[in-house]
Amino acid sequence: MSRVVALYHIVFCTKERHDTIPNEYSRDLYAFMWHLLKEMKCYTYFINGMQNHIHLLIDLSATRALSDVVRDLKAKSNGFMQQDPRFRSFRGWAHEYFASSVSYSHRDAVFGYIKGQREHHASTNFDTEIEVLMRKSGFQKMFEKEMR
Repeated sequence: MSRVVALYHIVFCTKERHDTIPNEYSRDLYAFMWHLLKEMKCYTYFINGMQNHIHLLIDLSATRALSDVVRDLKAKSNGFMQQDPRFRSFRGWAHEYFASSVSYSHRDAVFGYIKGQREHHASTNFDTEIEVLMRKSGFQKMFEKEMR
């Protein structure tokens, strides 16, 4: 039996970063995503976000590719939100996403960061947040296109 720990901090946005995830229903969306990840044999440490983006900390299944997990998660949650009248203004997810591997020793710090999204965004916008995350993750160049 293979034994793999592959922790990832994943971030993706709503289409054009519109605020289409109402705070009062976000927990239902996160629960739906948690269930999807469990079906994909990924362990979910935490999901949280804002009205226009989602953060996840997961342990990727040894049998799945990260791009496939993100693709399926976005596609199935898109279907869920399009069908649910509570998310009537939701128009889809942006095409791009951010993901960075996380060492096990930094797991709790990333967990805390994701948990504190509301407080964090009281003073920091998404552009600054993603720039800092990319720099801390070792990206040498910024993406040429915004995450839209």
